[in-house]
Amino acid sequence: MDSAIQNAIQECEQIIPFLKVVSNTTRLKILCILNQGEKKVGDIQELLGAKQSYISQQLKYLKTTGYLECRRDGTQMYYRLIDKRFPQILSAFKNIL
Repeated sequence: MDSAIQNAIQECEQIIPFLKVVSNTTRLKILCILNQGEKKVGDIQELLGAKQSYISQQLKYLKTTGYLECRRDGTQMYYRLIDKRFPQILSAFKNIL
């Protein structure tokens, strides 16, 4: 196989995990919300109008994929974006679209 094609395939394979994360509209919206700063689960739930269990499930997925981290303050869980590339990617999407 042509080495240029192999390189193109390898580059695509590096992008696939990110596309899996943002292909879910709720996860993308969560990332956009957290791009504005740390939020507690209840605030995210209220902003999206979704069930808390579903929001928590998506937050857990984003945390395990390395995009978010959380901290507990009493009974509240706060999430924040830790992947510094996301703001750049979001900006690029806005510029392209």
